[in-house]
Parts: sequence; structure tokens; C-alpha cells
Amino acid sequence: MKKKRLEKAPLVYVQAQFHFTDLPSSNLGTEQELESLHNAMMDIGLADRIDSKVVEMGFHLNQDASKDGYFEVMKQEKNNMARLIFRGFGNRRSVEVMRNRLILKATDYTCYEDFKEFGNKILKIAEANLAALGKVLTKQISLRYVDVILPSQQRELSDYIQPALLPFHPDFANQTVGMSQSISVTGENQVMVLVMEEAQPTPSGFPGRWLPADLMEPEPRASLMLIPMLQSYHPGKNYGILSIDHQIDFPSTPKWNQNDMLQQLDGLYGLSSSTFWQAITNSAKHEWEIVDES
Repeated sequence: MKKKRLEKAPLVYVQAQFHFTDLPSSNLGTEQELESLHNAMMDIGLADRIDSKVVEMGFHLNQDASKDGYFEVMKQEKNNMARLIFRGFGNRRSVEVMRNRLILKATDYTCYEDFKEFGNKILKIAEANLAALGKVLTKQISLRYVDVILPSQQRELSDYIQPALLPFHPDFANQTVGMSQSISVTGENQVMVLVMEEAQPTPSGFPGRWLPADLMEPEPRASLMLIPMLQSYHPGKNYGILSIDHQIDFPSTPKWNQNDMLQQLDGLYGLSSSTFWQAITNSAKHEWEIVDES
């Protein structure tokens, strides 16, 4: 089967997330396990270990006190969760381990097969070095792609993205920014969230933000290098951030199984790729140069 890719792809960021039931230790594992995990990550090029924390907020609501759809907040919880990050590949890839999730991030994505193989290695390393990980139950798997669309001098954002995905532009408006969102059911317990944001550049004429707000890295030491396709961008033009987040939930919470998890990732990728090709215009395909691969 023939596959296609873009020679000048606008892709800047890819993330796979494996969400599971809590590990027994809030510290993720013993000191010896974490050292062994670090050594194994170093062997595949993720040498930079960053110990951090993330704050998670939880709320308990009094549903009996509901009036007009509002609930009374009975209790608010604030938890500091350990967050262990391994970064490498010229600060273009990282792996994040928390008590209930494992996240792979890449900004040097070339093809899905390469990214999947990276994920395969990470899952093996994590399971081999964190004893409790092989006993957890899988809750959700997600795959997310972020593209930054930078119009050239001859074009506008609407020349690259299907008009239905862009914010409405009134005829009388001098400037329009905003975002649109669609949520599609793609299978049993499976949804795809597509968000298209039209953003205004900074006074310098260039974008001031490359990722959706929820993907901004809170820990400066863990930031990844992004390399958007700026060569043909005409400074001052509105640009777009396209996010495709495809996720599947597992209500039956099956036991952690690496092969099954990677198979689920395959399914998420297939429909995400199809959605991207439907979202862009023929003009975009021409400018970004389609390459056919066998």
C-alpha cells in the first residue's frame, strides 16, 4: 500500500500518552529502580534526568446541593505528584514518568513507524526497571499531533486549512482570531478532539507561541526544541495551530500489555493521519510538496 508524506510538513510536536492505575509509590519506585531506569534511558540517548513535580487539583462536590446545575464544593485537594523526565536527542525528545502515566514527546518526528519503535523501546525499558509497572491496569491511550501553519506571502491561512475549521471572519472585521473545536466519536470508547486556532503574531511579526496552551511546558529545564517551517512565512500574517488529539478509554481497565498498547496506538494513528489529510487544502499539499512512498 502506497503511503504519502509532506516534504515540508508543518508538524512541530507529537505526543503519546499511556494512562494507567496508580503505582504504589508516590516516588514512582525505589531509588535503585530509578537509577536503573536512568541508566537504561541513557543507553538509548535520553541522558538528561530532570526531577520535577506537578500540582494536581481535585474537587469533591455536594451533588445533593445542586441548584440550577451548580454544585457546592465540599472539599478541595491539592497533590504534588512526582514527575520524572528524561530528555535527549538534541532536546528534541523526552519521556515523562508520573504515578499514573507515561508520556512520550518528540519534535523530530519523521514517520509513525520510527515514533512507534521509540515507544516500543520506552515501554520495554519502563516495565523492565519499574517492577510495579507490569502490574498496573491501562485506563487510556492517546496520540496527539500539533501542526503550525505559517502562510507565505501569496497566501492566507484559509488557503491551507478547510474553511469550516477556521473561526468565522465577519466582513467588517479588521482582525479576527479565535479557535474552533470538534469532538468526533471514532469507535467504541474512542474520540478525536480537533482544535484549530487562528493566532495573531507578536509585534515583531513572528509567532509568540507554537503550541496549544495546555501543552506549554511548566518546567523550563524540560523544554523541547521546536523547529517550525519559517522559511516561507510572511511575517505579520495570522498563523494557525492545528491540534489532533485521538484517545481511547478502557472502562474494563485491562492489565498492562505492551503489544496490545502498541496495537491501539496503530489504530489511533490511522484515523489521525486520515483526518489531517482531510483538514488541509490542495494548495497546502502543493506548497508542502507531497512525496509518495511505497
